[in-house]
Amino acid sequence: MNGKTYIDQKACAGILSRTEKCLAAWRVRGYGPAYHRIGGRVMFCLDDVVSFINGTKVDAT
Repeated sequence: MNGKTYIDQKACAGILSRTEKCLAAWRVRGYGPAYHRIGGRVMFCLDDVVSFINGTKVDAT
């Protein structure tokens, strides 16, 4: 591919401590990490998952 690491929905759900169903609901709402449809499968670039996690950071006031 392009030298990046791609993970499936199950692995992404595990990283985010969510269910695969939750990730699917997020996609419908336009929320969650960016994803790719490859051969009908939903795949996530690991870099995009990390960026999503970093983007949800809330600093204490």
